[in-house]
Amino acid sequence: MRRGRADVLLVGACCVSLFVAGGRGQAPNEVRLARLDSSTRITVLALADSARRDHLPSEPLVDKALEGSQKGADGARIVTAVRGLYAELRTARTALGANASTDEINAGANALHAGLPMRNLAQLRAASQHAGRPRVTVPLTVVTDLVARGVPVAVASDVVLSLARAGLRDAAFTMFQRNVRLDIEHGADASTAAQTRARGAALRGTRAS
Repeated sequence: MRRGRADVLLVGACCVSLFVAGGRGQAPNEVRLARLDSSTRITVLALADSARRDHLPSEPLVDKALEGSQKGADGARIVTAVRGLYAELRTARTALGANASTDEINAGANALHAGLPMRNLAQLRAASQHAGRPRVTVPLTVVTDLVARGVPVAVASDVVLSLARAGLRDAAFTMFQRNVRLDIEHGADASTAAQTRARGAALRGTRAS
């Protein structure tokens, strides 16, 4: 009896070990996407793999799928959203150049999703490089935030491009973003606030350079 009980315990321990090892052997994205139905999960994983092969960030694709799941979206809507983001990431990398960082590509995809044309991303990159700015993550984040706060896409793009040409650095861009937000929260027209604050920020940037 003792031997039989020991054998049962040993088999049980082996099963536990195999279960743990199997869990550890799973790819992290497979574990994170376990809540999705099998068809949706397979498609999202395939898109994430394609992104990695294309040297694009894959994590935002997984995050997008999980966001859709949390909001109760069905598999078809989740796949459509992930495919859309994949296309935006690819377009952002094309506009920003092969040397664009992961953060820049993510910020560029967000800007495209907000409505900025691809050419605006390329213009912002060119203007920033001419002014000696190595990265455009912050300007892209700022322009996306402006659009989200009601500034028309054309206005938001123009003011951020003008600030990039004026040589503003990240801290000045962040201050500009904060000031526009406060103006809008206090009742100012979104376009007027962005344009007025941009003129002041550009003037300070020119004096500092």
